[in-house]
Amino acid sequence: MQPTLCCWNFTSKRLQALQQICKGLHVRLRIVGPGDVTLSLARLPQTAPAVSLAPMPFPDEMLLLVAFPDPLVDSLLAGLRTEGLAPVRYKAILTPFNMGWNSLTLWQELAAEDAAIRRPRPRAAGHSE
Repeated sequence: MQPTLCCWNFTSKRLQALQQICKGLHVRLRIVGPGDVTLSLARLPQTAPAVSLAPMPFPDEMLLLVAFPDPLVDSLLAGLRTEGLAPVRYKAILTPFNMGWNSLTLWQELAAEDAAIRRPRPRAAGHSE
């Protein structure tokens, strides 16, 4: 399977930069729209984008890396930084665990993980600075 980068909610300017990165890495770019949100993540790279005038059910940019070997992940992340696209807060790799999810489920999971990471941690008892 050809490496594919699925993306959600990128502005046209940021999408152009993302297209350039993908072209340089020989990665297929799949723009995900509102008509695609019910598709499983495993099906997204195999289908043409659906046309829909509905709004996206979430506002954030999101990336899904499909069939990316580790060196290509590193190259993509470097390209995002170089082109000024970093940070993209919500990024995931397609796995056997998440392949049955749809776009909204992926976003909910990534948002929950992000909130947990950003939540202040309580100090351990007896710990002082």
